[in-house]
Amino acid sequence: MFQRLLKTWAFQTFLIFVLYYLTGRLGLLLALPPGYASLVWPPFGISIAALLLFGINRWPGVLVGAFLINARHLETISNLLLPLGISVGNTLSVVIAAVLIRRFLRFPKRFYLEREVILFLFLAGPVAALISASWGVGLLYFNHVLTPKNISMNWIHWFVGDSIGGLILAPLALMFSTQSRRYWLKSVTKVLVPVCVAFALILSASQYLTHSEKEKQAAEFTRKAEFTFNVLEKDFNGNIDMLVSLKSFFDSSTTVTRQEFHDFATTLHSRRPEVQALAWIPYDRKQPEKFQIEYIEPVSQNSQVLGYDFGNHPERSTLLKKALEKKRIITSSPVELNEFNHTSRGIYLIMAIGRPEGVLLEVVRLDGILRDLTDVLNDPSYRVLIEDVTQASARELMIDTLNDRAGEFHADFKWSSHLEVGDRQWEVTVQQDISLREGSAFNAAVFLLTSLVFVFLICALLLTIANRIITVEEIVDEKTQHLIDLNVQLKKASETKSEFLANMSHEIRTPLNVIVGMSDLLEESTLNEEQKHYVDISKKAGHNLLSIINDILDISKIEAGLVTLEKTEVNLHSLVADVTEMFELKAREKNLELTVYLSEDTRGIFMGDPTRIRQVLSNLISNSIKFTTEGFIRVELMKNQTNMEGNLIFHVSDTGIGIPREKIPQLFQPFTQADSTITRKFGGTGLGLSISKRLVKMMNGDITIESELHRGSRFSFSLDLPWLRDVQEELLAQVTATVPASSSQTPQEPLSILIVDDTDDNRLLIKAYLKNTPHRITEAGNGQQALDLVQKQRFDLILMDMQMPVMDGFTATQKIRKWEKDHKLPAATIWALTAFALKNEIDRSLSVGCNMHLVKPLRKADLLNHIQKLSEERHQHR
Repeated sequence: MFQRLLKTWAFQTFLIFVLYYLTGRLGLLLALPPGYASLVWPPFGISIAALLLFGINRWPGVLVGAFLINARHLETISNLLLPLGISVGNTLSVVIAAVLIRRFLRFPKRFYLEREVILFLFLAGPVAALISASWGVGLLYFNHVLTPKNISMNWIHWFVGDSIGGLILAPLALMFSTQSRRYWLKSVTKVLVPVCVAFALILSASQYLTHSEKEKQAAEFTRKAEFTFNVLEKDFNGNIDMLVSLKSFFDSSTTVTRQEFHDFATTLHSRRPEVQALAWIPYDRKQPEKFQIEYIEPVSQNSQVLGYDFGNHPERSTLLKKALEKKRIITSSPVELNEFNHTSRGIYLIMAIGRPEGVLLEVVRLDGILRDLTDVLNDPSYRVLIEDVTQASARELMIDTLNDRAGEFHADFKWSSHLEVGDRQWEVTVQQDISLREGSAFNAAVFLLTSLVFVFLICALLLTIANRIITVEEIVDEKTQHLIDLNVQLKKASETKSEFLANMSHEIRTPLNVIVGMSDLLEESTLNEEQKHYVDISKKAGHNLLSIINDILDISKIEAGLVTLEKTEVNLHSLVADVTEMFELKAREKNLELTVYLSEDTRGIFMGDPTRIRQVLSNLISNSIKFTTEGFIRVELMKNQTNMEGNLIFHVSDTGIGIPREKIPQLFQPFTQADSTITRKFGGTGLGLSISKRLVKMMNGDITIESELHRGSRFSFSLDLPWLRDVQEELLAQVTATVPASSSQTPQEPLSILIVDDTDDNRLLIKAYLKNTPHRITEAGNGQQALDLVQKQRFDLILMDMQMPVMDGFTATQKIRKWEKDHKLPAATIWALTAFALKNEIDRSLSVGCNMHLVKPLRKADLLNHIQKLSEERHQHR
């Protein structure tokens, strides 16, 4: 039911109307002054896409949506025919664009060719926008909504807004197309975001440039307004100075003849062409109401008022009497200068003099001042208004430079100040309409059109690239799936390899445990020299085999990413001393001098992994002893001052056989040595240096070699270890006080020990290790037997093998711990004694409840030491 409704003409038309109206309301937020066009018009592109998807005959939805938007936006216009006409133009442009796209591009097929992409964008953007912009702006102009001055900029705004709306929103809306959903969805992810970003950048740049330009224009406007005011003030001060000069002329002479007045006034008038007349009016106290003009210049322009009674008008008479009374310059309000043979308006400046008694009159034409202001500004975007505000309630306009064009002027900037002219107060206001500024409309049009071209090119480029990428992606998806399958297989292979290594390690260590252990036991028995020699060879072979197994496991764990570094306190001086002490016997056996140098600035406690540092250092010292037959081995530790990474550096130097220069790069490769005969002569797997290099890299360091054939080698490795603190000097005293120099060994507390192992030889070996101890020994062949024994009797220590039939050690340990908890019994000490040496196996044994993990082969001395410590602990707690 609902699916059928979605496909009906009425529902789809209504949906187009709703989309147009809602997105149109959003688009109006970006409308540019005077508000009839938007910088981006989203409904335009959405309407084109909607008609392409639903059908051309859904155009009434566009018409109704556009009409409501325009009717609401132009609500001050009583005639609804105008918004209806604009809506018809919008609908016509959208329909034409949809028809042309269907006709020439056969939508909804996928666009692969560049020309198809460009044609689609061209039709959905500029072509359709050209129709809507021309139609809409034309209607606004013929209905007198737009003036000839702003018609061009509004057309450009309209055209750019519709074009960008079509370029950006049409591809986005087409993602709802079922026929080409896959293509358009992929195109949108690659095109829309960059295009929107590009448009946002353009919009931001436009706002920034507009803001900067307005600040610049405001500063320029203020400067020019102040300059205009200063010029105007200077002009009026000059006019007043004319009267003052004329008064001084009268005061300096007992009598002023007509000729003298003519000569002096003519000189003054030549400097001020806006002055219509300079006149002398004597005052006769016998006839106080009579103010007859006696002298006037220039006579040629004002002969008709010579001898004229200037006080015959009540307002002029009042001004003259006021000047005589106040003894200061009196200014009239604007008057018509009909008496002075001039049709323009002007003002009177009147000044009284005492000898001879009378007044000086200066007639100033306002059109002259207006002409001066126009010459100063020389810019049609400026307007100057001068109002007489002497009486705040009756402001009177005196000068307006805009004259009859005031209805077309939009004041973006305004500046005002007051000017005192005689006894009157004038307000000078300067305004600017930046749209009338020369070049401003052109610059805005260039920017908008450039933005449109930029968006068009970006859309075309990205859509074209997207078409190519989609094809490549289909191939890549296919290959990726193949690689995923391969990766799954590789993971399975890696898991199989790890499992194989763990099993092999277990299977090799188990018999090796017996071989090494029995060799230790044989060495303790009474043997002749030949038998001791044979046992010694057997022990060395066993230890070499164990070293090989450990190296193989280490390199495998590093490659699998199973090695994690410990972060604990390290005393490097003690560590180096311990390691070199281990090799002193071997060095003496070969008559080699083993020396150590530790710089004082490395004495301290650092943060690091002492086990791995010891492993790297041991490998290098072992190699040096192995390949050196005479001379010395020198171990050094100092602060790193080389180009290598890290803050500390170790050097291990020897006088051994050396390494050919061309063979040095191969040394750090697994299972590689400089010469194939070295393995046969000196032994080894070739894994030591490879393991060392990888461990050093994990500790943020590096390792290098300097070597000369038959002269010796120098291995250097750097580490990045954070310094923690200085070594405490009182540490030695504390250790001495805690452990006396001569102390008797604490007698062993007899322990009840359960040995759990499925191999008879291993159980026999452990019993042989414990033969001469007071401990009580019980055996079990698997985990189930061990569980049964634990439930019957109490054991102090359980040595648990983890890999056994019937029930393995992991399960047995868990069940023992659960039984102890259920019966509220103290937990027995359980040590995992197994051939598994991988870290995950160690973690697993500890997680199920083992107190310690011991790895086979286990030396007799090590086992007895561990048991001795446990016995002492139990003795102390009793």
